[in-house]
Amino acid sequence: MTTLDHGRSLRLGDFPSTPGEKGESPFCPTCRTDDYLIFEEFVPARQADHSTDLLPASTSYSCSECGTFNAHAVPPSWRPPQWFWYS
Repeated sequence: MTTLDHGRSLRLGDFPSTPGEKGESPFCPTCRTDDYLIFEEFVPARQADHSTDLLPASTSYSCSECGTFNAHAVPPSWRPPQWFWYS
């Protein structure tokens, strides 16, 4: 579980009505920020079984401020803060 608090708040600019409509970076639609996110799961982009198609990266997370839960596709280059693979 990772808590996002890097001073890179997404408070600036307009937000879509719900996260993940087009693979956006995670944010809380209620609080309109990414300051309080706790990431439950992250699955990097990967190749589908028996196919050359690439399945999108996805994440699930909750907001520690309001309790909202979301899960959706994210941009291929997005990673949770301080995330790394264990070897």
